[in-house]
Amino acid sequence: MRHPIMCWDIVVEGISRRNEFSQDIKAIQRLMNQNNWQSPERELDNCIVWENKTLLVTDASLNIKLATKNLYEMNGYKPGEVIGKHPKFFQGEATCLESRKIISMAIQQQIPFTCDIANYRKDGRIYTCHIDGYPIFDKDGKLVNFVAIENAA
Repeated sequence: MRHPIMCWDIVVEGISRRNEFSQDIKAIQRLMNQNNWQSPERELDNCIVWENKTLLVTDASLNIKLATKNLYEMNGYKPGEVIGKHPKFFQGEATCLESRKIISMAIQQQIPFTCDIANYRKDGRIYTCHIDGYPIFDKDGKLVNFVAIENAA
């Protein structure tokens, strides 16, 4: 016999997933507060809780400052292994020059972008990474971070 999904089922799942990602959510909130972010165009915690996306946040110089724990599922790297590195760290010989140009131009122009790019897992296998990236400005309009919302395509 099939049972309908009850509202409570959705609430319980949300509570469970928020607990699972509570450290990531707190880290995002800290970064937002430290850098005095304007409100991002998307609710970043919902990206990881409901959409199961990986978040990478860099500083304005593109050094990784935050990576969510589900990075490990996507490419085998633990968040602590990538902090301080440049996102090009995931690229390699098979990474398309055109994809690199799209990302580079958007970063230089400080505008959002969407791109699929060939990246490398920790074990050396290639995967396609779908990235929705955008700049983050503080309340004074100064560029402070870039956010990449990613998933393996």
